[in-house]
Amino acid sequence: MPLVPALLLAATIATEPAAVPEGTGTGVAQATAGTTDVAADQGKFTKVAAADKASKDATELDVTVGGLFHTGNARSIAVTTALRTRVRRDIHEFGAGFASNNGRADTGDGWEETVRNIQGRVRYDVFFPRASQRFSFFLMETARHDPFQGLDLRNNVDPGFGFFVLTKINHRLWFEAGYDYQFDLRSAEARIVLDDMEMDTGERLDATRETHASRLFAGYANRLNERVTFDTGLEYLQALTDGARLRVNYDAALTTQLFERLSIALSFSLRYDNDPLPDVEKLDTITAANLVYRFF
Repeated sequence: MPLVPALLLAATIATEPAAVPEGTGTGVAQATAGTTDVAADQGKFTKVAAADKASKDATELDVTVGGLFHTGNARSIAVTTALRTRVRRDIHEFGAGFASNNGRADTGDGWEETVRNIQGRVRYDVFFPRASQRFSFFLMETARHDPFQGLDLRNNVDPGFGFFVLTKINHRLWFEAGYDYQFDLRSAEARIVLDDMEMDTGERLDATRETHASRLFAGYANRLNERVTFDTGLEYLQALTDGARLRVNYDAALTTQLFERLSIALSFSLRYDNDPLPDVEKLDTITAANLVYRFF
């Protein structure tokens, strides 16, 4: 079963290197498998940049295009596009991100859609100068359209505070705490209630659902040497109105530079929701390996 490895192409315009990868949630750059996220359960591209001196005045724009292709006994295709921008001026920082994932597979009876989602996020941070800029207040909003999760729209608003323990460019540790408001607009198909025989009962779930939750996040990044980088992050969201409802998101990535502009990335992502829509799995995991090429 021949396999053409996924090739991730990234074009970057930047006046300063980011002290911490943009990102909410973990912000770990996942290997391309039609699964790029802009928010942890909401996404990556959402955690605040560390308050290192090198990051206090920066303008960045990253554009990413990737694909995964199978041929032979199994045939499938997945395409990912993403955009990320960050602007930092003294104690003020603005960031935004966009991602689109699409995938299809040949089942023998024709090509069927296996992945389709569109995501976006915006985030503003203000750092506290009297606290050596180790503390920040942020306000973030993310949106997601994902028919495979039964969502016409998932919108999250997240205000919170960040605290940076280690702020070096090559070694970073930080924590975030705040509030998460989630609004779900469910698709018509996901609202259908089936009986034990998988027959339509005629009942329908509510078209919308609101969730008020507390949010905790911890992130760690270490550039082990000039060629090897490790990033990881853990996010926990606990519903305030229903103690039984919670979400957990985890990401980890190990990137090794092979040549001047060519690297290999190994990544693992976990998304757990203990109260999803009917017929939607509680746990999703992604393990991927990719070649990464940077033009600039």
